[in-house]
Amino acid sequence: MESPHLIFLKNVAQGAPANSPEIRDALHRLDHMLSDLASDLQIPFVGPCVGLRHAPEQHLLSVAEHRWSQADSYWGAAICSHHPVYGLRAEWTLATVSRERLPIVVRALPSFFSGYAAIAAQSADPSRPSVSRLKSLAELFAH
Repeated sequence: MESPHLIFLKNVAQGAPANSPEIRDALHRLDHMLSDLASDLQIPFVGPCVGLRHAPEQHLLSVAEHRWSQADSYWGAAICSHHPVYGLRAEWTLATVSRERLPIVVRALPSFFSGYAAIAAQSADPSRPSVSRLKSLAELFAH
């Protein structure tokens, strides 16, 4: 049986109505899960665009070892801006984006999981539990 917060996010990604506090709570839980998976795999992934209407490609949902401050760096998913010279810069965790960006991030989750699971299966041993978990998340969000 899948976690209720994941089923909730899947339903919201498919258009079910929800309020911001519920979405933030579910994304916060997803953030922790993705940090564990990303830490184990340590495979960078640049996922779908999650920018606002006026600049949709300005921000991306990506997995990397993100540097949040001089002393705080860890693997996980983040909303990043992309600079042609300096690369990705983490700006927000999934749960801390603006209210306007919340639905954009949630709608990007099916594409994110599909792409991340595919790259993990190519880059790591497919029998690893983290790869299997990503595959199951991709399947959940695909249906």
